[in-house]
Amino acid sequence: MTQMESTQFAAEQIRKAIIAGHFKPGDRLVEQQLTDMLNVSRHPVREALRLLAREGFVELKRNKGASVSAVDADSVIEVYNIRMALGKIALDHLLAEPGRLVPAELKRLEKLAENAVKFANLDSQAETVRNDLEFQQAIIDATGLQRTIRYFSELTADVRRFNQQLGVVYTDRKGDAEKYVVKLFKSLRDGDLRTAHEIWHAKFAKALERYLSLIADSESDGASRDGVQADPRRPSGRK
Repeated sequence: MTQMESTQFAAEQIRKAIIAGHFKPGDRLVEQQLTDMLNVSRHPVREALRLLAREGFVELKRNKGASVSAVDADSVIEVYNIRMALGKIALDHLLAEPGRLVPAELKRLEKLAENAVKFANLDSQAETVRNDLEFQQAIIDATGLQRTIRYFSELTADVRRFNQQLGVVYTDRKGDAEKYVVKLFKSLRDGDLRTAHEIWHAKFAKALERYLSLIADSESDGASRDGVQADPRRPSGRK
């Protein structure tokens, strides 16, 4: 691999390990250990850590090295506001004129909507989460807008990290599937832009509320929840 490819490889592997919870918030990321683990030289690992720091996955401190960042309210708000805005761009583009959302893409969205209801009955929520992220990305992909697709896709890694670190439990998966996935698909199928906007906004606002509530809970009791360290600088209380 070239040095750039090695850096991208190292960043991808470290990112995946953080998302999976193998590296937890506050864990030190020692360059030598990472080079041994990934079988790449030290420079690509160092550059990978800098890249992950720009993404918010890693915190770099002078004379202390790198450590895994904890999820905080500001990061969650930023990511969800951007994804919400990108979704609005996608919906506006797709429904600007009849026929822009082609039958093949509609069929894909319909299948994902059907899966949302089916997976809601499973004991594990893992398939629900995976399918929902795929449904969101399918809407974005259908636009063909390369920047919108790229930016939205990149932020999906943040969402996976939020889920893992905050330990989100979805208590009404069937209701969420019907309200936020099936109805959104139908509004796209019917070319109803106003309803699509309303559902997209409500869907992301609900997700944001869930995350912020978990962060507030972990801070209010002064303890960590699923690896999230309490931050005494933030006010306590449920949002």
